[in-house]
Amino acid sequence: MSCLRVTARAAAAAIIAGCLGVARPVSAQSHQAYLSLGAGATDLSGGAEWLVIGTPVAIGAELGAGNLFVASLAASYQPFARQLQRKVHPFLRASLTAVSSSPYSAGCLGLGGGLVYWPRSRRVGLRVEAAKLWPAFDEDPSPPGEPFVPRLWTLRAGVAVGW
Repeated sequence: MSCLRVTARAAAAAIIAGCLGVARPVSAQSHQAYLSLGAGATDLSGGAEWLVIGTPVAIGAELGAGNLFVASLAASYQPFARQLQRKVHPFLRASLTAVSSSPYSAGCLGLGGGLVYWPRSRRVGLRVEAAKLWPAFDEDPSPPGEPFVPRLWTLRAGVAVGW
């Protein structure tokens, strides 16, 4: 008889644990890394983002190279990031960005947005993004007579990997 009680308790505990596991929000992907090719400020960029627990906000960092070398810290709003059934996840992004090349360097504020398309699972997807950078200075930092004109915008597409 005690064996049946233990088995019944174990079964009840397993059912309750299973129900609680289903009822809790699933975060199959709370992190994302990406590698993108594009035009504008960078030709090749890569970065990573982490969702803040319980929010649709992610924080991240990025490095890129092309017309400029770029390093940024960013925050993004991803309203559907925790909705696993959705395949398309739009995002808005704001960043503090350092840009540099041989005749030019500046600190910038970046604003942009895009979407990530997850075709089957939330493990590998397609990421597209457009962004604009605004330098934090009042005068042109390029030396007089320098023909260099930085491209402070970017259009890019690439692969996103979630984990």
